[in-house]
Amino acid sequence: MASSFSNQLLFLLFLMATLDPTSTNLITRKLGGQEVLDRGNPRAHVRIFNHLGGKDGNSTLNVHCKSKDDDLGIHVINSDECFGWNFHPNLQGTTLFFCYLSWMGGQGTYDMYAEKRDYNRCPHYCDWYATKDGVEGYKEEDKFHKTPAVVDIFKWGS
Repeated sequence: MASSFSNQLLFLLFLMATLDPTSTNLITRKLGGQEVLDRGNPRAHVRIFNHLGGKDGNSTLNVHCKSKDDDLGIHVINSDECFGWNFHPNLQGTTLFFCYLSWMGGQGTYDMYAEKRDYNRCPHYCDWYATKDGVEGYKEEDKFHKTPAVVDIFKWGS
């Protein structure tokens, strides 16, 4: 009888601890060879913007993105529009999404989300801008400044 009561009490305490909205639920994860504290497994958002300019058909951007487990399909992005998706990065710190991008001026396959690179660069929103020079990525808090510094740029291949 006492054992049953103890088990019920432990279960109740467990529920209270896990359902407490003020709980921080911190976990430790390995990322790039070092341990970091994390608030659970936040959702990451990746967006690819077509900033190739022009309203003609020559500025259409074709995008095909994949990960090891997911194929996001082929998407056609018109000028000044974007394609995006969101996901929970894995706890091992190895999440990778890569995309094949093409337009009349070039093409290439690029890592659009590589957790070891992007965990600190863009913890919530990883925005990429396809321009005539290439595909540009910024540090998340810098992209809203008047002259943000480009962190990553992938040049177009032919």
